[in-house]
Amino acid sequence: MTRPDVIVLGAGVAGLAAARDLTAGGLRVLLIEARTRLGGRVFTHQTPEGPIELGAEFVHGAVEETLGVARQAGLPLREIERAAPRPSEGRAARARDTFSAIDAVLAHASGGEDESFQRLVDRIEIDPEIKRRSLGLVEGYHAADPAKMSVQSLLDNTAADELPGSERQFRFIHGYDGLVTALFDQIVGERCTLHLDTMATAVSWERKHVVLRTSAGAELTAPHLVMTVPLGVLKAGAIAFAPRLADKEDAFRRLEMGDAARVSLQFEGDKWEGWDSISQEGFLFTGQPPFPVWWISRPPPWPVVTGWAGGRRARAVAKLGEAERTDAAVEGLAAALGVNASRMRQDVRGAFSHDWQRDPFSRGAYSYAGVGGRQAGAELAHPVDGTLFFAGEATQSDGRNATVHGAIASGVRAAMQVLGKSG
Repeated sequence: MTRPDVIVLGAGVAGLAAARDLTAGGLRVLLIEARTRLGGRVFTHQTPEGPIELGAEFVHGAVEETLGVARQAGLPLREIERAAPRPSEGRAARARDTFSAIDAVLAHASGGEDESFQRLVDRIEIDPEIKRRSLGLVEGYHAADPAKMSVQSLLDNTAADELPGSERQFRFIHGYDGLVTALFDQIVGERCTLHLDTMATAVSWERKHVVLRTSAGAELTAPHLVMTVPLGVLKAGAIAFAPRLADKEDAFRRLEMGDAARVSLQFEGDKWEGWDSISQEGFLFTGQPPFPVWWISRPPPWPVVTGWAGGRRARAVAKLGEAERTDAAVEGLAAALGVNASRMRQDVRGAFSHDWQRDPFSRGAYSYAGVGGRQAGAELAHPVDGTLFFAGEATQSDGRNATVHGAIASGVRAAMQVLGKSG
């Protein structure tokens, strides 16, 4: 391949979408990825019995960015209930309350100066149980620190959740990695060169000239660079820019990378006790550490049950070794279902997790806006001198941050900017 027109840094879904649209627009792309695989925070472990997701699992909403790719590639999806309750009405009410509590708190938000969600909770007079549930949801669902998360951005997230079709939810039957493969297959192959296992360390730039340096000492050049690396990597300063990008650094500071931990337990069959305590497409909200939320990731005959923790609880889980995480998951699920942990342990075929906090190429799970950061994603998305472009879920300030479809949309937007069609 001759000298590229664009270097795309990061081959997660944002980078793949950008490369797809740039090559479709006739440009030559050099796609650089630090990992030895495509997909970024979409990470599927395939077993003989079926896929186990270690990263993104749900398609949140009937979103064309994701469903359009799936439809074109013929990828089957299974629609599920967004928050299917447990069987009894009392428990169903509790599940609904978990998601409605945050709305009750946000109804007290002012339209003026931004504040943290924790400050809002502390200053209003409302049922303490509603406060507790709303704080748990901010930590668990948004993977955020309530003392840092922007109320104004949370209102944007809530508004996005109320758009038509947003109440629908899907899973990829054969694994989320099918979406990654489909996006890669849509790239015009003769106009794209892929380098895996290539870690960028520095970017030197002037107008229409970029030099990207790698840990191996290579220097790669192009007139344009699209940065799609996760926010956690940018905040850590793992890639040095010369000249520095003061405006972007300010945007980094007003955005935060959330912490999340998950352990998926694969069982031998569907005969284990307590199965009826959680619906096959639903969520079990216990509020108890180490995993306050459980769901069925895959139904029988080879069920996979996933425990989820966000925020401080995720950080506590991250301190455990692999065996300790598995044991904590078994103990937590057994307690949640009221069954004997030793008997449950005998039925566990495998346990699967990935530490996104310690992963050097993500440094966290997904982004959220800190106080004053409502527009920081949009500021991050603004091109620099027609030369540097930014994509990735953190660059979305429309309530679609922290989602796969938001990441895809950001890659499309960055490609349009490079091609001179927008932004």
